[in-house]
Amino acid sequence: MKPKRLLVMLAVMSMALLATARNEQVKLWSEGLLRWDDFKGLPTLLLTPSSMVVTLDVDSRIEGTGNHQRVALEALAKMHCEQSSADSTRCTPQRLRYHQLQFDLLEYYRRRLQDEINNGSTGIEVEKRLNEFRNEYRKRCEQIDLETGQGTDDHRLQDWEYTVRRQLDELGLPPVPRVSARKWNYGIYGGVGAEFPTGRLHDNFNGSATFQIGLTGGYRDLRLKADIAYGQPGLRNKNIFNVPDSAGFAMQGNGSSSATHLMVGVQLGYTVLRHGRLSVTPNVGMHYSVISWELENYSYLKTDDGDHLRYITSTERRRLHSCNWMASIDFDIRLASHVNASPILGGSDREQFTSNLRITPWVARAGYDKCDPAVKGYSFGFTVAYLGLARLLTF
Repeated sequence: MKPKRLLVMLAVMSMALLATARNEQVKLWSEGLLRWDDFKGLPTLLLTPSSMVVTLDVDSRIEGTGNHQRVALEALAKMHCEQSSADSTRCTPQRLRYHQLQFDLLEYYRRRLQDEINNGSTGIEVEKRLNEFRNEYRKRCEQIDLETGQGTDDHRLQDWEYTVRRQLDELGLPPVPRVSARKWNYGIYGGVGAEFPTGRLHDNFNGSATFQIGLTGGYRDLRLKADIAYGQPGLRNKNIFNVPDSAGFAMQGNGSSSATHLMVGVQLGYTVLRHGRLSVTPNVGMHYSVISWELENYSYLKTDDGDHLRYITSTERRRLHSCNWMASIDFDIRLASHVNASPILGGSDREQFTSNLRITPWVARAGYDKCDPAVKGYSFGFTVAYLGLARLLTF
């Protein structure tokens, strides 16, 4: 792959990973009573004086860093300000009481859902109860609309206000639990990079772009990772095996301009630094390398003029194998964290999932003894990858 094309791929990947979504403005029930200036939606042709959009959700906040991270799981009663609108000519105090009643009723179901979370409900169970409470809320709102004439019957509106406030008082305000992520983690990573051979390696092979995918797992700060990378280095030596005939003519040569390079690495690492969103993990382990390409076998005929005419007698696939050590350093930059309702690998518990940008410089030793002379040296490289890391949460 050409360097310019590789740089474009790296730039596009980095921009996609670092892109962030715009946050919508919401008001939580805990932030106080509704006001008409909370209705920030663009004016529309409303059949009613106002319209309020609310949702019941479960949110999570990541607190702390590294092994000291804790997750706050909280049920939220949200008003979506930019989706809620009102006709300023019909904004009466009684109409605002009607919307406050709807918001108070949503808070009632939020507290019930928070109790479910606090009592140890698992992720799938919480999702099920969330949907049930949303349906119950919708049905009770329809009942309130029918009995109060959408808030126009002041007497019935007062009855419903008393009922909902009494229910809120009976439930009380449940605490928001802080749960810890388990010490084990697992994940997957994949990206692109480049390899640069040195010494005798460079005498025979060019550098190349590489594509990598791998699996990782760990306990606390200990990390284990295994990956596979693929590249297509160009061939610099026309006769790497140095097989001449009795007259000194080469009996073999390359049948193509490039080879395929498959690299498998297994490394053990330990995270030595955590600062903000950055973590640094040195690794060391084994590196298995296979380079293969098409090789042509030659024979020669002597012409009447005394020249030697070379022709190809056969082609074969030749491979060089090497198993040696490698080392690398992972620079992981945390992009975002959230909590999944259920683990990626299945189960009923919730899971903390973290998206990271991983930048990894590496070095590997290689030696191919079947060549004449033996091809040995070091390969240096780097990889820019996306890393998705998951840890189960302890309830």
